[in-house]
Parts: sequence; structure tokens; C-alpha cells
Amino acid sequence: MTGICIGIDFGTSNMTAYVEGRGIVFSRPAVVSCDAYTGKILAVGEEALAMTGRTPSSIKIIRPFSDGVVSDFDITAAMVRDFTEQFSRFSILKPNIIAGVPSQMTGLEKKAIFDLLSMSGAGRVCVMEHAYAAALGADIAFSRPCGTMILDIGGGTADIAVVTMDSIAASETVRSASENFTQDIMRYLRRERDIEVGYLTAEHIKRVIGGAVVRSEEIALVSKGRNVVTGSPIHFEITSTEVFWAIKEHVDLILSGVKKIFSSVSPELSADIFENGIVLTGNGSLLYGMDAFLESSTGVPVRIAKEPGLCVAKGLGKAMHHIGKLKKSGYEFSYFE
Repeated sequence: MTGICIGIDFGTSNMTAYVEGRGIVFSRPAVVSCDAYTGKILAVGEEALAMTGRTPSSIKIIRPFSDGVVSDFDITAAMVRDFTEQFSRFSILKPNIIAGVPSQMTGLEKKAIFDLLSMSGAGRVCVMEHAYAAALGADIAFSRPCGTMILDIGGGTADIAVVTMDSIAASETVRSASENFTQDIMRYLRRERDIEVGYLTAEHIKRVIGGAVVRSEEIALVSKGRNVVTGSPIHFEITSTEVFWAIKEHVDLILSGVKKIFSSVSPELSADIFENGIVLTGNGSLLYGMDAFLESSTGVPVRIAKEPGLCVAKGLGKAMHHIGKLKKSGYEFSYFE
């Protein structure tokens, strides 16, 4: 294939890119700050994330992806164009882009991705489900007629699939993931404690004391916020058990998605999954006790893949070298004039 190949994992929380011959070149927050009047991009990634909740009215903080799909077309196109030009500016050929997307995208949502990448300067585009790419990136061997379940818990969606014979036998996308946990904590504090906290504070609470199970030894964290009633800044303490109950509903939705897949596959594939287990990928899988929660709730062995947050991007990189083999499963590049 002519032209450089680039794999982009479009995530609600993070955007990760893999470039042919270089490997993973970045994994950064999918956050952009731009001028509120001109639309000019001012910062991307960690720098823009640090501005969240601290900007004047002249600067907007934008998250270009919502629930795993494009929510701001122009900003996303500008981000991708800036990135692809870095690695293809010395080539007369347009780059080939493989994009990681949720498994249950609608035709209209997929068309938006194709239009976006075409507008960003891509010569050829291929879209691949997060779960399939994650299975490749987690080094799951699924060329034989034997099923394995992959659960990719990202920022906006949890993608669940059973892979076998180089294909997806069944899949489900649950609109419940890591970003929902963060929002749950913000809502809980406002509703139950009359405390308002920003996104970054809630994210910190989730990472430090959040969990999918109740810890055997409760821990607490002192944080900062604002009293909703008085408007005054305050210090407050929140416990790991409070956070568990705050996020439980969205954790349970992921479990429901897993159970739905079990009920939709054949008895033979179900038996394979009980033997091979469930492989967790995505940064959401790092929530304390997520693997133990799913294992105890399903009775199926669960393991977290190595570097779970990078599995989709790694899988897109592997796909670049086997796209001919994957054509039989429907993965091939569409060409743009």
C-alpha cells in the first residue's frame, strides 16, 4: 500500500495515535482549548485539560468526542489534519488512516468519521471496531474456531465482543464508561453533600479511591470544592464507599452488557468464554476491583491486558500489516479522490 499508514483511536477521554514504522507516537487527553471568537485552536491534550474550569470567557474548552463519536466536527478535523501533516508533509501521497470506533456505530456516525478523515487529508480510510482492535492489541489468538470475550472500557463507551476465526461473532456497545463514573461523582456530591466540584477534582477522586467493589478497608480522601448553599470554597472528606455507591449504576450497566452478550451467543461459544475468560482493555478497566467484580458476577475468569489503555492503538498498528488478510472480515480501505 502506498502512503504512510496511521492508526487513530478516537476516544472520549483520550486520543491515541500509531504511525507505521514509529509505533505509538502519542496518547493524550481528547481535550482542546480554542478562541471563543475565532475558533483558533490554542492548546491540545494535557495543556488544554489543565485549563478546564480555569479559563476566561474568551477561551472555550471543547471535548471533540462524546460517547465515542464525533461531537465537534470542525475542531476534530483540525486536530487530525494538524497531526497527519506532521508525519506526511514530506510525502506527495496522502496518508492511509485506520480509525478505531465503537462497535455499534450507526451508518450515519460511520459516515461522519469517513467525511471527517477525508476532510483531514486522508487518501484512504478504514474503520475498525474498538473491541476488534483491542483483541489484536492484547495479543489474543482468535484465528481458530474458539471464542474469547473482549471488554474495552473507554471514556465514553464500553465495547464488548466475542471474537473467533478472525471475526466478531457478537458485539454490544454500552454507553457507560469511565467518563460516566466521573460525572456520577460530581452529581453525587452536589445532590447528597451540597458540594460542587469540577471535572478535574472528580476525576482525581475516581482515580484515587474509586472502585467497582467495596474495599475491605475503607479509605478516604480530602479534596476541595464549593458549598452550593453559601458559595464558599471548602475542604471536604469523601470515602471510597461513597464513591462506590455513586458510580454503581454505571458499573452495573457494563455488567448487563456482558450478560447480554452471553445470552446472544451459541452454547459452544459460551463454553469457550468460560474456558478462555474475559480480557479487559481500556483505561476504564483500571478502576479498582473491576476485574474482581466481573469475575464474581459472571463466574468467568477475568484478566486485564498489558497496557490496557494502549491496546486499541496497538491493534490498529497490527492491522496495518494484515489488512489484506482482514479483508474477508470486511476491513478494507475506502479511497478518496
